[in-house]
Amino acid sequence: MSGSLLKSSKPEDVSASPFAHVVIDRPLADDAYQQLAASFPPPERFMEDPSRAASNQAVRIGALAVINDDGFSAAWRDFFRYHSSQDFWDDIVRVCGDAIRAAHPDLERKAGKPLDQWVTKRRGEPGEADVALDVQFVINTAVSQESSVRPAHLDNQDKIFAALFYMKSEDDPTPGGDLALYKFKRGQVGFSNLYAPLSAIDEKQLVKYGSNRFVAFVNSPDSIHGVTPRPKTDRVRRYINFVAITPYKAFSAPKMPPVKRFKFWIEQQRTIARSARADSGAH
Repeated sequence: MSGSLLKSSKPEDVSASPFAHVVIDRPLADDAYQQLAASFPPPERFMEDPSRAASNQAVRIGALAVINDDGFSAAWRDFFRYHSSQDFWDDIVRVCGDAIRAAHPDLERKAGKPLDQWVTKRRGEPGEADVALDVQFVINTAVSQESSVRPAHLDNQDKIFAALFYMKSEDDPTPGGDLALYKFKRGQVGFSNLYAPLSAIDEKQLVKYGSNRFVAFVNSPDSIHGVTPRPKTDRVRRYINFVAITPYKAFSAPKMPPVKRFKFWIEQQRTIARSARADSGAH
């Protein structure tokens, strides 16, 4: 087992600005990382015909599928098994527990017990649990026109913790695909389907997409983040996604006023239409 990605982190490593997060460079020893990187699944494991995939789309393989399939390397199955386990939840609480409590002061009352007593399960498993964990292989497909796979947004309101382990190929020269952390310019402007207009937010920090880099954050109404655009490229963006999900909404996200929400929706549709036209010309 390559070990926990949070093993060397402490609560004081968590930054509060612009929202609770921690960035860890080289969380795995070089030899352990190279072993995993060399056996990261190729695009053909994610889809039947990668050449026909839509531009810059996220495609995932979850923990249960990986753990139960010996077509994935033993090192990866151990990695997925640990990072979706009760032990990894204990790591999350050890490092980010205070930040989770600060962002969600009613969470332990809702659960009826403190975070360090929560019982976990893997997402998709039967039975009850206080929190469900998942780990996913993710690729973002080749890009036919410069675009963001996911612009500024909040994650779903039942998600209290999220993390990304970046595994950029050493021979991939493509710029972009970085994680931007944002804050509203003036108070809470509000969201439309959990998306925020770029005109209403300021970028406060940029976590570069690279190799052997881990970024984790507490998801709350303040956790506005997005992926910066990638230019046209035939390379995929590779990473591992981690989530901790409660069986109920952990928070509510303020909504834009209806008129602003409609204007923002029109802008989104224009962006989608431009991307669709680019895709149709690429095949």
